[in-house]
Amino acid sequence: MKISIKKYNFLALFISAIILLSITTGCGTCKMEKESFVLTQNTPFTVKNSYCQKWVAGIKEGGSGLNIYAIINDISEGVTLKEFYFRGKSVDVKTSKDPVFEGYYKNDINKSVIMDNNSIIEATNTPPKISPFKLENNEAVLSYDYNNKVYYHKILNIEEKQIIAYPSMAPDNKL
Repeated sequence: MKISIKKYNFLALFISAIILLSITTGCGTCKMEKESFVLTQNTPFTVKNSYCQKWVAGIKEGGSGLNIYAIINDISEGVTLKEFYFRGKSVDVKTSKDPVFEGYYKNDINKSVIMDNNSIIEATNTPPKISPFKLENNEAVLSYDYNNKVYYHKILNIEEKQIIAYPSMAPDNKL
């Protein structure tokens, strides 16, 4: 079976066009994703203060972690605080006492990871939520929803308070 030179050239040109098109489309998608993380300066709320604090449990199974706190006032109606992006990870924002909002980062030392030849079983592992932002150690990004659109605000100069070392459990659970 002979393939003529014209058919071969057409086939090579067709394959090259498909590859070029897929590369161009892929780069456009990456660019759109990066542009969707535009930081806003003017927010419908005021961040009064922010700090973080590491903690360790008094028992091995208790683990350790870091909490981030933001005191936020003057929140406009329709604003929902979503996530903190801090030190390479992201966590959901929790409400503590108005106007304090928190994020809890727990180190998963004791978390078991499923390793299996069956990729479906191994896929049940929950991947960590990674931050898409390049931030300094004392910076965070707060995502929020306002009028059905997600915005991102950078919080600067986050103070790191002294670590909390929780006491170990008393013998026989007696205090």
